[in-house]
Amino acid sequence: MSAEARTSAVSQIRIDADGPFDHDAALGTLAAHAVDGLHRVDLGAAGLTRWIDVHGDAHRVVVRLDADGATIATATHDTGVNAEIASLVRHWFDLDTDLAPVNARLGVDSVFTEQVASRPGIRITRFHAPFEAVILTVLGQQVSLAAGRRFAARLVAAYGTPAYGTHPTAGDQNSGLRCFPSPAILAATPVEELRAAVGLTGARARTVHEVAVLFSEADDSAALPARADLRRVRGIGPWTLDYLAIRAGGDPDAFPLTDAVLRRTLAVSGPGADAARVESWSPYRSYAASRLWARSL
Repeated sequence: MSAEARTSAVSQIRIDADGPFDHDAALGTLAAHAVDGLHRVDLGAAGLTRWIDVHGDAHRVVVRLDADGATIATATHDTGVNAEIASLVRHWFDLDTDLAPVNARLGVDSVFTEQVASRPGIRITRFHAPFEAVILTVLGQQVSLAAGRRFAARLVAAYGTPAYGTHPTAGDQNSGLRCFPSPAILAATPVEELRAAVGLTGARARTVHEVAVLFSEADDSAALPARADLRRVRGIGPWTLDYLAIRAGGDPDAFPLTDAVLRRTLAVSGPGADAARVESWSPYRSYAASRLWARSL
């Protein structure tokens, strides 16, 4: 349930989670994937600062997480905009999910029994916007997490846009944060220019460009394209599709079995190994993956 309390400078929006919320796991995921120039994660304050697009307008938000949910600070008192931001944050941190049936299913397996008992509030931490999710995932394919973050920071520096928002607050212009580049901007950028600016291989730059074109030509550029449409993009394979189903979509039952972290955690030696055990976690395999990823943070 949300409640909004206005002050002269900012709006405060409160969102309570449906049950326990392991905000440390969410913050760990945010910190592990933080991109310089795009968002700022403050572990001490349990918060995140970034720009969010709402129907073409940029709004600077500060989201602070706690064991019961999230508190959002925005610089607008527009109730419609704040409702959109609240909905986005609910999805971002999976706050509306009742974890009781999830934990009941996963907790019977010895892989999760102790973790479910000690950390019942581990939820799925998603990307906040599908286009950003796909591009950042492509940039992180087959490279280290640090390398993927460097590519992303270069992309934001080269093509991200400064945004002071419809309702700027003090310090916005000096925050050093930019909006993620739009599909239209990247679709209009020649592949060779993308390659040189970000330091990508030619093949990776083509994938970024094709993704941008796919989103820019979609009827709803704010939605994650259908799996079949993403599969047709050169450079997007099964791991990327399953990863995006978890962290950009709403699929509760995806599991990228070839993921390196998941394989190490499960001691899986190949793509088909332990498939029967993973299948037994259905229909909550996305939550199983999130729990396993949380162990690496």
